[in-house]
Amino acid sequence: MKDKAVSCPYCQSKFASNEELSKHIDRLHHGSGLLEGDSSRW
Repeated sequence: MKDKAVSCPYCQSKFASNEELSKHIDRLHHGSGLLEGDSSRW
């Protein structure tokens, strides 16, 4: 099953799944929160 590519809202990098995008954001941007429902940081 192929998901459509998803783009990082910060740097526009493309990922195969939301899970990969979430890992990318955790590593390179603001840490966890945005895609995991924690809006208190934003």
